Amino acid sequence: MNLRSLSCLALAAAAFIAGCSPPATPTDRPPVTSPAGEPDAAGKKYLLDREPAGTKGVIEVRKAAKDGDEVVVVGKIGGQDDPWYARQAGFTIVDPSIKSCLDTGDDCKTPWDYCCTPKEDLTRGMVSVKLIDEQGKVVSGDARKLLGLRELNTVVARGKYRQEGDSFVVHATAIYVRPEAKK
Repeated sequence: MNLRSLSCLALAAAAFIAGCSPPATPTDRPPVTSPAGEPDAAGKKYLLDREPAGTKGVIEVRKAAKDGDEVVVVGKIGGQDDPWYARQAGFTIVDPSIKSCLDTGDDCKTPWDYCCTPKEDLTRGMVSVKLIDEQGKVVSGDARKLLGLRELNTVVARGKYRQEGDSFVVHATAIYVRPEAKK
């Protein structure tokens, strides 16, 4: 092998090694186990102090509900890298029966994206939640700040089930945030 071939081989190996990154360590992860922030004063009116009766998971609601039905649905905030709506108080939730990457022990940096779940299972177990005001309009603002939420919070949304094109959405008039389990 000549010197030129060895140089090319060494450069290729260096590029390959540099392109591979080790799995995320717990210190690289966003603080998904830290408490959520305090809700804004404007958001407190949408928060319930106790869980409403009749709570059902996302999968069950999507199977049974029809457009316009009143629902009470529970899920974990996530389902994608960025589950938050821009300029609207909205987010996506995933059925509690579906394990996030944090629950499965996967070391990914964004365990709320459920990348370890097959796409068809995730799609079947996911719904959007949009916070609706007294006039029936979507509340503007960031749901994280407005309601004091973060990824993987378990929330219960009470509102109307709507089909918007190919998407399923809960137009929520109230949200309950389940307390975090101590680990």
